[in-house]
Amino acid sequence: MKKSLNIFSITLILVFSLVTITLAQNFPLQYQDALGRNIKIENKVQRIVSLAPAITEIIYALGAESRLVAVSSACDYPKQALAKEKIGRIEEPDIEKIVALEPDLVLTESVTKVETLNRLSELGIKNIGFKPSSINDTIDMIEDISYLISAQTQGKKLTKEMRKEYQNLSKLVEEKLEKKQRPRVFYQIWLDPLYTAGEGTFIDDLITKAGGYNVASKAAGRWPTYSAESLIAADPEVYISSKHSTPEGLDLEDLSQKKIFREVSAFKNKRVYLVDQDLVNRPSNRIIKGYKEIIKAIFPDLKEEIN
Repeated sequence: MKKSLNIFSITLILVFSLVTITLAQNFPLQYQDALGRNIKIENKVQRIVSLAPAITEIIYALGAESRLVAVSSACDYPKQALAKEKIGRIEEPDIEKIVALEPDLVLTESVTKVETLNRLSELGIKNIGFKPSSINDTIDMIEDISYLISAQTQGKKLTKEMRKEYQNLSKLVEEKLEKKQRPRVFYQIWLDPLYTAGEGTFIDDLITKAGGYNVASKAAGRWPTYSAESLIAADPEVYISSKHSTPEGLDLEDLSQKKIFREVSAFKNKRVYLVDQDLVNRPSNRIIKGYKEIIKAIFPDLKEEIN
């Protein structure tokens, strides 16, 4: 019996050693970002600056928040991020302040100006830009960030769970589309003037993956304005927005009273919905929740299955 226990203990040690070897990183790390730049990371990243709200959320989800030394003013989730040191706006952060913080790595998305990133590089501050445009891109980005900041164990766990849930949700949508056509969907970014999300945007991808047809997908530009005439002609069956699409906060009742919407099917049939814009606009670990929100708006009868 004692011999068997010893063999079992040795086996456990060997298994643990193999896992450790698998997850171990050999530095330097090589990575090519969304701008096509090759970045070399010499040692484990200990000091991180995040300019993008989604990336800040991801760092917290990976359990690496203790290494997050500063964030941009746009980073407001989770609430603990509000206590982090601020380095200005995501578009044009305070470069001098970033340099003074001596980060090992600055992470951001496409909103930050390329000139800012190039200037940081000139000053010896390593930085990486991401440009996810879909749910799959987001999951890949989370995996990449976990690799870059040496948080692969949590990263693999998180992305595995996200991929599984995404696959299950996608299957429900596919089954729905076998029996009915894609409903016409309009997403309101801003009310006055009326802005929407066109082809190639994150929201366009979400609508499509959730089983809808984005009526603005053929409009000119990624964030086009939409006239009342165009909206009536497109006649969306589902109308989605967020409370942040007006300066004072959007109210569905007030929205429904506007003359331009009286002839639109979505308003006639009371298929108007508000979603949390942070869930559908940010390519973070919460994107699956945003995907669920869009699915429930397009196919309300799936609500109980995906809650």
